[in-house]
Amino acid sequence: MSKNTQQKNNDSPLLILALDFGGSATKGVYCTLKQTASLVMEPEVVKISLDSIASEFLGVTEPENAAWVNYMGETFAVGYLAKSKYYANQGLKELKYERAVAKTLAFVWAISQKLHLGAKFRLAFICLLPPGEFENKDSFCKHLEAAFAGFTTPAGKMQLVLTQFKCLPEGAGIYLAYQKKLGEAIKNKIIALVMVGYRNASVLISDRGIVAPDGKTSDLGMIRLLEKVVVRTSGQNASQLAAAVVAAGSDISTTPLTKLLKSTTNINKRHELMQIQKAIKLARNEYAAVLTSWLDQVVSGSVVSEILFCGGTADYMRRELNSHYSGTPCLWGVGADIPAQVDSFGLGSRLADVYSVFLYFLKQIDV
Repeated sequence: MSKNTQQKNNDSPLLILALDFGGSATKGVYCTLKQTASLVMEPEVVKISLDSIASEFLGVTEPENAAWVNYMGETFAVGYLAKSKYYANQGLKELKYERAVAKTLAFVWAISQKLHLGAKFRLAFICLLPPGEFENKDSFCKHLEAAFAGFTTPAGKMQLVLTQFKCLPEGAGIYLAYQKKLGEAIKNKIIALVMVGYRNASVLISDRGIVAPDGKTSDLGMIRLLEKVVVRTSGQNASQLAAAVVAAGSDISTTPLTKLLKSTTNINKRHELMQIQKAIKLARNEYAAVLTSWLDQVVSGSVVSEILFCGGTADYMRRELNSHYSGTPCLWGVGADIPAQVDSFGLGSRLADVYSVFLYFLKQIDV
């Protein structure tokens, strides 16, 4: 590359982006070296025809609610558009990286609209994948680079230059934040990092400061609990249940559950509310038993110094996990403090992993 060409490329805007392709939402933290913010998109992705999105929208919405991308001859609706107009699914049985290309393109386009970055700019990108899919990182990078060469969005064609790419296993941000807090003391510990999200449960083991490359991943995320509730109730689905079940908490308060009721008479409503509450209690007990049984096979309490729990589902199951591992120090809420202006969607601990990864990546950026 000539000096003139290199100088020209370096004059284009640089977007720094960290993404977590969660089963319940795609969560990202980004900046342009001037401001840092977060963005959340629904996880749905569906392949459609380019003709089907030709009709214009009536009204005005944020770009993340109207995102679609066309690359390599195929068109995909992403996020809210895929969910609301095309009734797409969350793809929980697919490998995350397979949908991650379309999600990344849509995410980048939405940010470019918010920050007025134009159709061509540079991107420094870091993402999180489950330990069980970590071996797909090179393939994911190649697919991204091919798509970045030229793709179409609602605002027209875009072209990105991928200046830096890094992929880390889910939970890495939490571990890096804890490593920074502990310092040299981490070399004297065996730490189990347990990440439990909507789709997966994953475990990484750090022994004397070295994280083993063979992390374990299962499909024992929150979705398994919700499926058990669906079976024992009428007219419910997992996506509708999720927020209410979490809000109900470990005591299963009925107040958040009232919005789920389908019945029309007061007598039937009371019966349905009791049915949902009982279903959640049973599902929670069954899920706790299955989750801890799997964790016991991966995490040996006799040799682990500490268990570092993270992820929204782990927070939801805190009472059961603390009880089951009462003989081992259990740590919660570890991670970088997230400024309120960054956590504009109120995700709290659900943003901790990707935000900590973002801070780690920011120090490595070659501007």
